[in-house]
Amino acid sequence: MEQIKTNFISLVNAQVNKKYRIEKMTGGSFFNMRLLSLGFIPGEYIEVINQYGRGPITVYVKGNKVALGRGAAAKIFISEVK
Repeated sequence: MEQIKTNFISLVNAQVNKKYRIEKMTGGSFFNMRLLSLGFIPGEYIEVINQYGRGPITVYVKGNKVALGRGAAAKIFISEVK
């Protein structure tokens, strides 16, 4: 059986000023619905604005600036857009 390779990273590992594509979210149904309402939809593109060692991660998603805590960001998996 062939293994599918993925180059997904968690949003907490994203770099500032780079564009990414949302691949999947691994939270529960309430968490995922909350993210969907904020524009975090698989296939949507985001850009990381702020990513300090501590504190929230700020991204642009669907034209809006959104800040997420690191716990929430760890459940969002993305791939880099080249």
